[in-house]
Amino acid sequence: MAGTSDSSATHEPIRPLAERRALAANTPIQIQVGGRRFTTTKETLTEESAFFASLLSGRWENTLEDGSYFINADPVLFEHVLRYLRRGVFPLFFDAAKGHDYYRYLALLEEARYFQIPHLQDWLEKKRYVEAVQVVNAAEQREDNPSHWHEHSVVPAGTTIDYYPSWGTRKVYICPRGLFQHRGRPEACGRRCEAARGEGSDLFEEEPCLRCSQ
Repeated sequence: MAGTSDSSATHEPIRPLAERRALAANTPIQIQVGGRRFTTTKETLTEESAFFASLLSGRWENTLEDGSYFINADPVLFEHVLRYLRRGVFPLFFDAAKGHDYYRYLALLEEARYFQIPHLQDWLEKKRYVEAVQVVNAAEQREDNPSHWHEHSVVPAGTTIDYYPSWGTRKVYICPRGLFQHRGRPEACGRRCEAARGEGSDLFEEEPCLRCSQ
């Protein structure tokens, strides 16, 4: 009996190569950077980076035997590049004790230029990280009396504030009975102190004090 074929059977047409590559935009791919392997997607890498758009365009065969891509770059810096490409998070290298790590910003700027990522490059070139971190500075000169100098300011990280101390004088209340514990504290004096003062005015004397100003 002669064989028959089912004319109703359908076969999925073979898609063009470009279309098949486009469908693979969210397929995980692996990047080898300085001995470290990173897993991400084509869409993540190519959305903002002209370098990766060209590398992963499919116009030439440039994968390793295991299907990964080799990138000759610093893996530590590439972590920050990839974090930006994934989430749009700009890097901050700031330590409360040491301030900004300007060397790392400059190193990452070179990577942003190499991988052709305009927004990250612009953020680093214009040093927007300085505006991203604010430091609260508080300085206070306390003395025995309630009147003392106080300064409070919020400035960008890395700002230098100079304070200039100088000597001056102030008037200090003197107890009519000469009690040292009442010095500078008229509210501490009671009836016996008032009796000792009589009809006279409160007594004051000048003493040196340290003042501060910016």
